Amino acid sequence: MSSARTLHEEIAELTLDNILSNAQAAAVLAEWRRRFKEDEFDPRAVARIGQSQRHPQYWPLEQVAAFLQVHAGLMAGLYAHVEVSVGSTPGPDADRVGNAARLLGVHRLFRARLDMSQNGADYDGWFSWDNFIEANRSSGLGLVTSCGTSPVNMGLTVAPGGVPLEVGTTKASRTYMHLHQDGGVARWAYDDARILVLLNVERMKLRTARTKRMAAA
Repeated sequence: MSSARTLHEEIAELTLDNILSNAQAAAVLAEWRRRFKEDEFDPRAVARIGQSQRHPQYWPLEQVAAFLQVHAGLMAGLYAHVEVSVGSTPGPDADRVGNAARLLGVHRLFRARLDMSQNGADYDGWFSWDNFIEANRSSGLGLVTSCGTSPVNMGLTVAPGGVPLEVGTTKASRTYMHLHQDGGVARWAYDDARILVLLNVERMKLRTARTKRMAAA
């Protein structure tokens, strides 16, 4: 008997169905699956969206679809990102005391709180900032260079806030869910000495508008 599907896995399946219903999107999905199978990708960039004990070439197609949604959202400017120095890479997930100590090295503008028990929680901890910070957001326009086409980034000011923290392995579908359910996620992947904070720009706008209304009340 198969195990029950989690909410983020169900979202990934729906995402896959939507992609397969569009010929152009399906072709992009097939291209990314080929890249994974032939090792034609940046391992760190992929791990910051989704990371498992298995090589991405073995990912279920719905996880490739979830990865593609997050990647495409970054390229289109739907999501912004901030790289935050930690100074060390995470240890095994079970070493929560060690990882909590390592997170003390996070950049002074940020605070990382690791859940020391987790007990089936939807995330490993909480990552926050008390002051305005600067994020990078793609303009959605491509810059053609000798190395190919890369997105043109522009600055984005982010109000104080916080997002779930995911350490080590996590499915791309969970990252995608956090972006739309929680407004973002902070990813500290294995073998990465930086945390990548991913932010849903539209959710940030809604949050900012709500804050302004509360201040005016």
